[in-house]
Amino acid sequence: MQQKYLKNAGLIALITILSMIPPLSTDLYMPALPEMTAYFHTTSTLMSFTMTVFFIFMAIGILILGPMSDKYGRKPVLIASISISLIFSAACAFAPNILLLILARGASAFGAGGMVAISTALIRDSYEGKAMSKVLSVTQAFMLIAPMLAPVLGALILEVADWKMTFIVLAALTGVSLAGAFLLEETLPVKERTQSSTLQSILGLRKVAKNPNFTSLLLVGAIIAAPFMAYLALASYIYIDGFGVSETTFSMYFALNAAASILGPVMYMRFGAGSVKKAINAGIIVSIISAVLILTVGDVAPIIFLLSYILYSVVTSYFRPLISDLLLSATKTDVGAASSVMNFGFTVIGSIGMVVGSLGWSSYTGGLGITMLIFISITILVWLFVLKAKSIKFDWK
Repeated sequence: MQQKYLKNAGLIALITILSMIPPLSTDLYMPALPEMTAYFHTTSTLMSFTMTVFFIFMAIGILILGPMSDKYGRKPVLIASISISLIFSAACAFAPNILLLILARGASAFGAGGMVAISTALIRDSYEGKAMSKVLSVTQAFMLIAPMLAPVLGALILEVADWKMTFIVLAALTGVSLAGAFLLEETLPVKERTQSSTLQSILGLRKVAKNPNFTSLLLVGAIIAAPFMAYLALASYIYIDGFGVSETTFSMYFALNAAASILGPVMYMRFGAGSVKKAINAGIIVSIISAVLILTVGDVAPIIFLLSYILYSVVTSYFRPLISDLLLSATKTDVGAASSVMNFGFTVIGSIGMVVGSLGWSSYTGGLGITMLIFISITILVWLFVLKAKSIKFDWK
């Protein structure tokens, strides 16, 4: 389907913004958490729950709104999703108490879930082969960079305004994506939409999840990338509390790692997967090296920690478009449902990685390294099972 108003460049820009908004929603207000805790006269635990609620309801939105787009089309469900996210993101800025803030965060997250699922479905609807690989690489790069740069942007906002402005800025960015959604030409023709009821469409997720090829690849990609979420939760503590650097210096290290993360999607866009088996094997080996370096010398100096972790950042940022490309290429029908299962898997398993990384480790750096080794070990077990399972048929080259 040709895009009359957006053209190809506009469509890619829209998909990129849709991919960036959800991670921005979770991390943009991170620097304001202490200020918000005092404003609402609540505890840090309850304030942190606003982030947990976001992940829970975003996962629900992914599961429900993705399949709905298979039935009703991408454009109307996308417009509804963005509108919900926009309205309730703005509502967060005017929440009079912590309870209403949590409710508004949950509602905005539900809409964000639709944005995540449908942005991926738009790629599968609109592109094939190498073109799809390139678009996936671009959007995945920005989706990885967004949560890393969001705290930096949030800190800059707090220099000129209070915490409420972070949610107003978020609502404004969401408004940009809404304008793009109105210009979007529908990518799923009526004849290709599912004819089952909405409930049956949602229950159809089981059909996708029961596909051994799909779920095995998803598990490999999601499990090895899970410690990335642990890094987001621990980075400020590692640099500021552990190494004693300033907030400004921390932002510089954070940004350097974000810049390095671009290499993964760029490498995938330039060279492709090659041998999938060799790529995954190499990724696992480099991840192990990174984890061992963090555990042994990672706490010596911030620059050494940065260089040790960058190896893993590049691997995970390469794996995301690789796994997404393989999964979407193998999906011919129920693309919205497949997109939902894929993004749900990455979200939930990533959240588990965040929880494990945030446990009461004696050292923040050591906790991150151990978390990485735990998930890498599980990845190896799953990968060995995938290679030996006769029920899983895939050309690993």
